[in-house]
Amino acid sequence: MLRADGDRPETVGDVLLRHFSTIGTFSDDDAAALGAIRAREISVERHHNVLSIGDKPTAVIVVLKGWLYRHSTNRNGNRQVQGFYMTEDAPCLETLHIAHMDHNLAALTPARLGLIDHGDLKRVLDERPNLLHLAWRDTLIMSSVYREWLNRNGRMDAASGLAHLFCEVMTRARAGGFASGDCCDFPATQEVLGEALALTSVHVNRTLQLLRQTGLVEFSGGRLTIHDFNRLADLAEFDPQYLHLREKDA
Repeated sequence: MLRADGDRPETVGDVLLRHFSTIGTFSDDDAAALGAIRAREISVERHHNVLSIGDKPTAVIVVLKGWLYRHSTNRNGNRQVQGFYMTEDAPCLETLHIAHMDHNLAALTPARLGLIDHGDLKRVLDERPNLLHLAWRDTLIMSSVYREWLNRNGRMDAASGLAHLFCEVMTRARAGGFASGDCCDFPATQEVLGEALALTSVHVNRTLQLLRQTGLVEFSGGRLTIHDFNRLADLAEFDPQYLHLREKDA
């Protein structure tokens, strides 16, 4: 895992590099350039919108601590969750190239965020083509995840869909170094899970009970435990290729 130089504290750029390390490689010069980039930090409360529809972002967000989620709400107040973002994720690199937000980005938990001004990041990406490649790759992977979510919510039954989401979260947590054995944090309520899976809270509760009865998974108090990942992945038809994570020996 990449660490900041021993002579200086870790920066927001260093955290973004750790995120990039899960999907590709970079040189020492790349690391130095991004690690030295200027950034500021903010704290946000749970369920506070960090970015809202219509906003014109001027900075890229890096999650330093906590979880964010992407969502849209229709005129009747029904909300659709479109993605979860854990520590070290960079959920809005696309704002480098779009004029305004067409969805909301909110805090799932109290969170600490790093903000890198677009101008500063664009300068580094222009100077370091490999970092530009990684930023572009990250946004393409996000599109791949959207396609998989659309497929999951459109054709899977509730148990398979929830199992698929659990497999995705665990796989990403392991890649980022945030899983401990068979466990990782996933601080989503049943209501939020329902909004991600297009299910009612009651249906989510029943589905969780069904999955617990299989002995494959436990989900309680914001903690996810998968006792038999391969069997749960088989139930979910889960293939991690859509996450495009870097092979460990690559």
